[in-house]
Amino acid sequence: MPARRLRIGAFATLCFLVAGCDVAIDGSAGISPAEQQRVDRRDEQRGAVESALKELEQAPAVVYKSTIKDASGKPADLEFRITRNGSAHGALPVDGQTIQVVSADKQLYLSATPEYWKAHGLGNSEQYGTGWVRTDSSDLPVNAVEVLNPRKAASTLRTAVSAMNRLTDPVRSKLPDGTEVYDVGSGLGTLRVTTAAPHRVVSFAPSLVDAAGGKTLGAEMRVEPLTGDALKKLQTDLDGAVGGVGQPFDALTQVSVSVVDDKLDCTDFVGTCRATIGVANTVIGGASGTPVHLTLTVEFSAQSLGAQTCTADANAAPDTTTSMSCEVKFKLPNRNASYQVQAKPAARGEVRVPVDVNGVREKLKSEFAALGG
Repeated sequence: MPARRLRIGAFATLCFLVAGCDVAIDGSAGISPAEQQRVDRRDEQRGAVESALKELEQAPAVVYKSTIKDASGKPADLEFRITRNGSAHGALPVDGQTIQVVSADKQLYLSATPEYWKAHGLGNSEQYGTGWVRTDSSDLPVNAVEVLNPRKAASTLRTAVSAMNRLTDPVRSKLPDGTEVYDVGSGLGTLRVTTAAPHRVVSFAPSLVDAAGGKTLGAEMRVEPLTGDALKKLQTDLDGAVGGVGQPFDALTQVSVSVVDDKLDCTDFVGTCRATIGVANTVIGGASGTPVHLTLTVEFSAQSLGAQTCTADANAAPDTTTSMSCEVKFKLPNRNASYQVQAKPAARGEVRVPVDVNGVREKLKSEFAALGG
């Protein structure tokens, strides 16, 4: 009898396990061939998207390509190259404008028009529009160095795709060159990946990586990995760009200047007039001890003599007052006459950032060596 009870117990347990396995089987009984094909197509697309995102995530560097209309209305192609460590070089389309970008050694430098800087509330917009400006991501509608980093972009795109309707039938299309792609779309835009292996991301809507500001970068950014000679060229171009930045304006430092005293001296019978002006500066933010570049402009005027202007430049320590002077010479029609001369001084100040070009290039060399460049 004990042996019989043992066999019954074993049989009962076996039945329970088989029943459980039968319930867990997916896609067998109860699904039509047509529905199974749809399931398979969705699985193929999900696999292709994930494979493409992994390829983007592991890329040492990528190039983003976009197209805007130039001043004459013709299409203009822009390129923005960036490593997975955030070193970047190129141009971004921001609300139809071209913004030049250099990112190296965790510093961001932009070159844009005076109108762009004025729209961002910078009082020195005319000056800033003449050269490079050290700033941070707040002067771009999106933090491009972060969101377009290939690792970050892949992660954000993965999150965006996971929120899309998984039951939607895959949509395929062909690019002008004949490449077939999956169009994976949502209300924010479309991600395109190749249908054929090795799968790669072809393009995406910038709004997918930054819902708030991405639309300012346009409707689509095409993307390609950079390896081999293309990666080495990025290093070469970054080396050159760092050298070309020179001593950029510092938008992270606020400078105010004022004229605190002025003295006007004119030499009798000669026509020479000199203005000596005290210029005070006040600095908020920025690196401690960085000098302030002061520019003084004085307009001299006298009835019947006309007007003349002179300028002077000086470098001053932060939060100090500097004595500056310049002079003009009037042509006197009558040396025995008396003329009343007026002087109107105006001053402005800016902080420029010294860049250790050789030091930055050494860091780029180490970075690209690790990337395989």
